[in-house]
Amino acid sequence: MKKKKFYAPGPKKTKGPRPTRDIFDLVFKRLIRLSPRAVTGFINGLFGTSHPPDGAVEYPNTESVSRGLRRLLSDTVIAIGGSTYHVEVETSGDAEIAIRVFEYGFAQALRAKTASGSVISVRFPEARVIYLDPRGKAPGEVTLRLEFPGGSHDYKVKTFRLPEHGPGELEKRKMYLLLPFCVLGLRRALGKAKTPGQRKALAREMEALLGTLAGMAESGVRAGDLSGADGRAVLEYTERLYRELYMGYTEFKESDMIVKGMLLTYSEEVALKTRRKTRREDAKRYQEEKKKVIEETERKTEQKAALKTARKMKGLNLPVDQIAIV
Repeated sequence: MKKKKFYAPGPKKTKGPRPTRDIFDLVFKRLIRLSPRAVTGFINGLFGTSHPPDGAVEYPNTESVSRGLRRLLSDTVIAIGGSTYHVEVETSGDAEIAIRVFEYGFAQALRAKTASGSVISVRFPEARVIYLDPRGKAPGEVTLRLEFPGGSHDYKVKTFRLPEHGPGELEKRKMYLLLPFCVLGLRRALGKAKTPGQRKALAREMEALLGTLAGMAESGVRAGDLSGADGRAVLEYTERLYRELYMGYTEFKESDMIVKGMLLTYSEEVALKTRRKTRREDAKRYQEEKKKVIEETERKTEQKAALKTARKMKGLNLPVDQIAIV
C-alpha cells in the first residue's frame, strides 16, 4: 500500500476579511435613525434642500408586496416638511438599480395616491443612489426607460459617488452620517499591496484618516449639527467598519491599539462635552425658573400688602375712589 505524503504547512498568508454587503446596509440603516437634526442635515446635503434642522422627521413603512408576491423592501424612505425622500445605498455598481428604485418608489407612491374623476395620481419620492465604493466609474445618474404605446419616458435617478467626495466636503454639507464609510477608500489599495512595508504605510494612512473622521464627528457635536449620542454613534460605526474591513491584516493589527485609543479618546471627549453642555443648560434653566419664582413671589407679596392697606383704609370709612388711587 502506497503511503500518503504529508507536507508541513507553509507560512500563513496575510489575508483580509470578506465582509458581506449586509454590514454596510445595516450600518447605514442605523445611522439614518439618529437624531432628526443629524438626519435633516444629511438630507439637505444630499438633495440640496433647506429644511430647518429642528423639524419633524418621519419614516414611512417601506415594506410592500409586488403583484408576483415578491417582498419589496427599500433601504430608506424619509418624510420631512411635506416632502418624501428615497435613498438606496450600493457598495458597487448595479446595472438594475434603476429598476429597483422605480419599484420601491412606485410602491411608496401608491400609498398616497389621489383620484380625481377617472384620473389617479401617484407621486414618486425624490430618490438618490449612494455608491459607497463602486468598481470603475459609476454613472452620474441611472435611467429606466419606460416604453408606452404612445411614446416613452425616462425615469432618471441621480447618484452620489462617495469616493469623489472627501471627508471635508461631507462635513461642510453636514453629511456626517456618511463619515464611517470613508474607511472603505483604502481597501482596494490594500488588496494590491504586495509587501509588508506597503501595508504598514497604508495602516499609518488609515490612522491619520480615522483621526480626521473622529475630529469631524466631535466638531459636528460642538457646532450643534450632531447630538452627543450622534457623535458617539458615528465613531462607533467607524470603528466597526474599520475592524470589519482591516483586522484580517497583520500590519493593521499592530496599530489597532493606537486606533482604538484614538477613537475611544474622541468618544469620551464627545460624551464629556455633551455632559458639560447639558449641565450648563440645566443651570441656565434653573436660574431662569428661580428668577420666575422670585418675581412671582414678589408680585404676590405686593398684592397682599396692597390688599391689606386697602382693607385698613376701608375700615377708616375712606371713599372707594381714594382707596383705588392708593
